[in-house]
Amino acid sequence: MARRGTWIAVVGPIGVGKSTLAAIVARRTGAEFIPERFGENPFLARFYGPDGIARWGFQTEVSFLTQRVDQVQEIQRTMASGRSVVTDFTPQQNLIFAGITVDPLEFTLYEELYARLFRGLPMPDRLICLDADPKTIQARIRRRARELEKGIPAAYLKKLREAYQRWREDPPAPALWIDTSRMPIPSDLVARANALDAVMGALAPEERDALFGRAG
Repeated sequence: MARRGTWIAVVGPIGVGKSTLAAIVARRTGAEFIPERFGENPFLARFYGPDGIARWGFQTEVSFLTQRVDQVQEIQRTMASGRSVVTDFTPQQNLIFAGITVDPLEFTLYEELYARLFRGLPMPDRLICLDADPKTIQARIRRRARELEKGIPAAYLKKLREAYQRWREDPPAPALWIDTSRMPIPSDLVARANALDAVMGALAPEERDALFGRAG
């Protein structure tokens, strides 16, 4: 019987280099990279439009929630076969985003949906939490010039970063924190190498064994 794979999730605010680093870690270890499917959310364009957070926040977050369940079920099957996965998201971040974008009454309902949908499903074994200062985050978002992200309010980005920062006190899984303010992972080879070295150095022996497919 194949032993269970491990799940490494690279997380953090928008624009910190999550997807790039997650893909690099997956290539380095031979794990499967499973990216967030944010482009499949039909409400996202409206959410980022004028007054979109107030009008479309709940619908956007519920749509992400149902997509995420499908992805985690896929991850569960992959790990059950003995393969490891690296993602640029974690299910727990849904609660971070919803806590910012929906009103308190809606958030109570959202928490109930989250608990029911993810009951019995796996969560990441290790978090790689990326961060950057607000000016750097905004500059990177402008530089990559994604149409959907043009209308993101600075206040929203600030709240998002602050919410991730609270995980420093009580992370939902063992976590490594990397400040990418001076580490442009998407555009700099040295930054990528340094970030990868930090990740590999933080892994426990059993995580390395699972990632590289070594026999137990």
